[in-house]
Amino acid sequence: MHSHGASLREVFALRYGRFERYVDVVLYPGSTEHVQAIVALANTHNVVLIPYGGGTNVTQALALKNSYKGTADRMIVSLDMSRMNKVLWVDKENMIACVQAGIRGQDLERDLRMSGVISGHEPDSSEFSTMGGWISTRASGMKKNTYGNIEEIV
Repeated sequence: MHSHGASLREVFALRYGRFERYVDVVLYPGSTEHVQAIVALANTHNVVLIPYGGGTNVTQALALKNSYKGTADRMIVSLDMSRMNKVLWVDKENMIACVQAGIRGQDLERDLRMSGVISGHEPDSSEFSTMGGWISTRASGMKKNTYGNIEEIV
């Protein structure tokens, strides 16, 4: 599941077993410190890291190919952010919040509503996609005319 997304092309490849490459290892960091340590180790050992959020793969970042420059002989590690899925704090007075990258859209809105606020970002893939994915792809949502794209919200 960490070597492909949910596009029609990927579902077809999954059905007929035609993936060129799969990730070698999946890691589930639980904190910022874990991520920092993993990135440092990957850098030291020349390992490719691919963050994994909701797995929608809108940008085809999970399309692993041996033909990518320098990846054929390198280990590929999927960094699954699903354990970093919390709203850490909300400052309602200043309208800011600290949110972990692995939180899915519907969970983010549910948790923010408990503090009396919303994110203002509502992509079609909200139930599957994550905060980290939105930011890394500069996602746009249905309420962009009111709240802006994710880079304006962040």
